[in-house]
Amino acid sequence: MGRDNFINRDKRHGTVAHRRAPKQEKSLAKRGGGQTVPGSGSGHQKGDVKKYNGILRIEAKTTKHKSFSVTLEMIRKIEEAALPCNELPAMVIEFLGEDGRPIKELAVVPMYVLDDLKA
Repeated sequence: MGRDNFINRDKRHGTVAHRRAPKQEKSLAKRGGGQTVPGSGSGHQKGDVKKYNGILRIEAKTTKHKSFSVTLEMIRKIEEAALPCNELPAMVIEFLGEDGRPIKELAVVPMYVLDDLKA
């Protein structure tokens, strides 16, 4: 564990990003009129927020770092959760400041989602 991780870690509650994650999910669900997925998708339902604005299934990520890598596997998982439920897949990445508060949010979607939204 690096020095910064050690300093920013609370032994009972994990890193700043881990502590923020449930709040991010609840906030997204409330903002979009959706619902959080029980257990943050660890059960049979996947993703973190379903029915965001009635059409999106969101995988929420949060980081205190200046960058975040999106992998094909991440996109595949949220697509597999969204499409059978007639939802469109999306990822929302929240960047945290040094104080642990959100400073920027960004959404990542496959191009067909943008095409569907313009129709």
